[in-house]
Amino acid sequence: TNMRLGKIPLVIGMPILVSQNFDVEGGIVNGSTGKLRKVRYSLNDEGQWVLRSCIVEISHSSDEALPNLSPHQVPIIEDSVEL
Repeated sequence: TNMRLGKIPLVIGMPILVSQNFDVEGGIVNGSTGKLRKVRYSLNDEGQWVLRSCIVEISHSSDEALPNLSPHQVPIIEDSVEL
């Protein structure tokens, strides 16, 4: 899996740790912590639910809200891995 977990149980409210600099100016950097607020799935062609994105609340991030999100909430989108 190229040092990535194949499956992770996701629970609303669970703590999240950012492991790389994502938005330095916005305060979302390596070591930032937050809480999982929403999980978004879609159904693939094989009838399986696939994670597409998560919404994470990072309290010390910028308070400029994106459309349809509350302040300090940021989207985390899927990441693909080539093997």
